[in-house]
Amino acid sequence: MRVGDIELAPLSDGLCKMPQSFYVGLDFGAHKELLAEDGLVHIPVGCFLLRSGGTTVLIDAGLGDVDVGWGRGGELPGALRAVGASPEDIDVVVCSHLHIDHIGWLVVEDAPYFPNAVVRYGAADWQRFVAGADADDRGRQIMEVLAAAGRLDPLDGDMLRIAPGLTARHTPGHTLGHYGLVVSSGEARAVLLGDAVECPLQLEEPDFHTLSDVDPALGARTREALWRELEGTDVAVIGAHFPGLQFGRVLAGTGRRLFSPLA
Repeated sequence: MRVGDIELAPLSDGLCKMPQSFYVGLDFGAHKELLAEDGLVHIPVGCFLLRSGGTTVLIDAGLGDVDVGWGRGGELPGALRAVGASPEDIDVVVCSHLHIDHIGWLVVEDAPYFPNAVVRYGAADWQRFVAGADADDRGRQIMEVLAAAGRLDPLDGDMLRIAPGLTARHTPGHTLGHYGLVVSSGEARAVLLGDAVECPLQLEEPDFHTLSDVDPALGARTREALWRELEGTDVAVIGAHFPGLQFGRVLAGTGRRLFSPLA
């Protein structure tokens, strides 16, 4: 899609298959439509490519060419080729947070996979996911390779400019260093929610969260603030794991808000 003069392409790196227990407080008896035939919730591993003002930005870097049981990656290189991009074209990678399904392609065979890119991430994630992780943790190893190569530029603060028309917004809760991305050009805007919102249903039923939320109460407050801001606007929104990586808008419903997918 386009946001004004900015090109924004959703890319899938693969698929996660999550157990019902991953969604804490969600009544699947009332939401059987979320379940695949295997009784699991199938969600895409979403990334996004943005081209603006001569800068090419990759937002989130997928799971990588691995099968970890609950998820299988490997599709990002082909998805990049499909939109006319290569790893060498990427100027900046912004990771919404440091969970492994958002950083998996940053390093391949002990070297940066995007050879010309600086990697931006929330500084508040470092202690938990790198410094405090086990030495053999894959995410820690990825970040340590990038640190040794001088490729890291942490984000600290709010509403930080990344590229023309792209701003990083601190949206903590899922992780303490989680960032969403605001895309703006002229009067057009889109918001990439990362994992601040795991599922569009959290708009209508705000009381459930996911097991991977570091601070569920803070995450709920962040989601409510986002919904209040976005409700009834023309801003296109999407999360990294929304079904079909489909953008939508937040509608003001009678007594509750609604997510309306864009055609």
